[in-house]
Amino acid sequence: MAYPFIDALTGRWISAQGQLIPADSPEAQDYYAPTERKMYYEVIRLVQGVPLFWEDHMIRLTHSVGGEMTIPSSLYTESMALIRENCLKEANLRLVLTKETRIIHLTPSYYPDETLIREGVPTGILVWERTDPNTKIIRSDYKSAVAERFAQPGPFGSCFELLLADHQGYLTEGSRSNLFFIRGSKVLTPPDDRVLKGITRQYIVQAIAEAGLTLQIGMLTLKDLQKDPAITAFISASPIDLLPVRAIDNLVMTSAQDQSFQNIRAAYMKIVNTYIQDRRLSKNGHPVDSAGYGR
Repeated sequence: MAYPFIDALTGRWISAQGQLIPADSPEAQDYYAPTERKMYYEVIRLVQGVPLFWEDHMIRLTHSVGGEMTIPSSLYTESMALIRENCLKEANLRLVLTKETRIIHLTPSYYPDETLIREGVPTGILVWERTDPNTKIIRSDYKSAVAERFAQPGPFGSCFELLLADHQGYLTEGSRSNLFFIRGSKVLTPPDDRVLKGITRQYIVQAIAEAGLTLQIGMLTLKDLQKDPAITAFISASPIDLLPVRAIDNLVMTSAQDQSFQNIRAAYMKIVNTYIQDRRLSKNGHPVDSAGYGR
């Protein structure tokens, strides 16, 4: 199934091949049409107009394309020009690349309200094993399966997120997030080769250490969780930071009340705030990473 370059647009301008064009202009219309071209992408959260953890997203994008194309060093400059033109400081920045085309546009951002942070979110299970999960490429069969499962209400109403289970029943990650379990002083997460290595996830690893907890590589099944009600869970992603899991299908959890989760979240938010402050104070706001992007 084909898929378009532009998905869930916000703002009046897009960037195509480094040029700003009105989102409703005739030259932009082709980017709304489904295409069979192989598309690599990154979605970066904007906080106070700053693309959060830009450098890490570029490293992951470089890994995804795997040498199939050259990533332009102008992406940061083009992205910041788009952000300024749209006059939006809180949104998601979406980069879509093929061998011939690069499109940058903004998508609506959603940040969980205090109720979800305080109580947690309901989740469901989708049996799906993603091939090469470390590559961010648009796959229409996966998107269709996720959409179909989201349309099925769970025992607590609509699911906030779907947890992917492999054919042995191990829960690996969310459909758009990473997954962690807390058991005592240990925090479990699946091996890197089983999940998309989320940018937020790598900073959570740092936050876990700063919270005085121990990271452990491992996976659990729903049956494991049913046997041990003391285990709690949370999900992470750039648009949502960290959210406790209130339920997995009909299994109710007390994740939001877990002091270890609260300590991890506080340590992570400190990392985010420091990054934003440093970027706003840095010369011209330009990031520099090991791949040489930015300045």
